[in-house]
Amino acid sequence: MRSSYTTLMQSKYFNPAFNSAIFDGPVRIYFAQFHESQALKVYFSIQQKLTAEMTKAKEAAKNSGANILVMIYPTADSFAFSFESSANTSTPFEVEKWNEDVVIGLRGPLEDENLDLLLETLRLTMENWRPASKTRSSPELEM
Repeated sequence: MRSSYTTLMQSKYFNPAFNSAIFDGPVRIYFAQFHESQALKVYFSIQQKLTAEMTKAKEAAKNSGANILVMIYPTADSFAFSFESSANTSTPFEVEKWNEDVVIGLRGPLEDENLDLLLETLRLTMENWRPASKTRSSPELEM
């Protein structure tokens, strides 16, 4: 992560309820401990269904130090504090670029029918993710 953990904690995306995380290469899943089963479900689904995309994302992260942050907010209200511009309350999550990182904020725990939508969003994010390399002086096409 180009931005340090301290920077993340001071950002609009961080919630004090995030007391647990799963790190796998460039994918960082932050959650409250009571959402551990949801976080593990997301993690294992990524491992099973996005193998090729994870390989590509790991290479991009190695060259850039950037990450894909999946934030499982404890409630819809806590989600709204981080994604104020999200007027569409029917979507289960939002995706925003934050410096070289990508933040995917979940509006509370996902319903099972929305897991495939999240995985497809992660797949597209990983395929199109172009964080600037640590050695590059000007960014190329970025997500």
